[in-house]
Amino acid sequence: MLGSVMLDRRHFLKHSTFALAGAGVSRGAKPQLADWPIVVFEKPIQTLRYDRMGEELAKMGVQGIEATIREGGHIDPKDAEVQVPKMVSALAKNGQKAHIAACNVNLADDKNANFLRILKANGITKYRMDYFRYDLEKDLLPQVKENTAKLKEIEAMNKEIGVQALYQIHAGARYAGSLAWDTAMMFEGVDPDHAAIAFDLRHIRVGSGPSFETALALLGKHVRSIFVKDAKWAGERSETLKNVPLDTGIVSQKTFEVVREGHAPLPLSLHMEWGKSAIYPKKEVMEAVAHVARDVRVLKSWL
Repeated sequence: MLGSVMLDRRHFLKHSTFALAGAGVSRGAKPQLADWPIVVFEKPIQTLRYDRMGEELAKMGVQGIEATIREGGHIDPKDAEVQVPKMVSALAKNGQKAHIAACNVNLADDKNANFLRILKANGITKYRMDYFRYDLEKDLLPQVKENTAKLKEIEAMNKEIGVQALYQIHAGARYAGSLAWDTAMMFEGVDPDHAAIAFDLRHIRVGSGPSFETALALLGKHVRSIFVKDAKWAGERSETLKNVPLDTGIVSQKTFEVVREGHAPLPLSLHMEWGKSAIYPKKEVMEAVAHVARDVRVLKSWL
């Protein structure tokens, strides 16, 4: 009796409403896996000039970058009007483009709108927004509602400009959205064409543990990008996480396939965070390039 009412996990995910309707795939459609663009989060290799970066990425067979156009990034936001066109031109020499811009925007105002218009004018229509953060000394539910109001304002701004915000799920006590339920509450009524979720495999696995598939079922209709990286617990009994090469920790091909299933092709942003430096100095950056290339090979094998 029990077996007759239990759905196979894959059958459930394949036929659930979020996967087929919310993610934009019609029944019977089968996306071509070759259409899924792989982009590299440029942070560890941002000391490379963009023309050289394009050369190295082309060798890997990826489609471009998640550019760091933010404070401390490859391009400072105040220089975006001049430097973004140069970046786009340099990358294009090797068939690469900036599919996503990681930036500091998390508020709808004139300054951010002007910045986003610069991105749009240069062909960048997706941006990873900055996080909302909780004050743990105050009631959290009102803060979730405040974040929803901010997202609705960002949604309206993005719709007018013609861009899409991506909110990365990030584990950690103060990160709003670190729990699947608060993320879903934040995005209630928000149009994912204008403000959506970047589903980070590493952070979701850490934050949801055995409830990973519950988180996916809850958030899937909002997902418009998948961020790919890996980690493992540092010891047999530890609260410390260690970033590791892709497919050697808690993120496996099976994890990736369950998330990907039912979605139209989405940008796959590869984050290599297991090297010895968050941002490699120029004299050592080719070591980071090699690490990125290693993870790219793994991700491409999953496709």
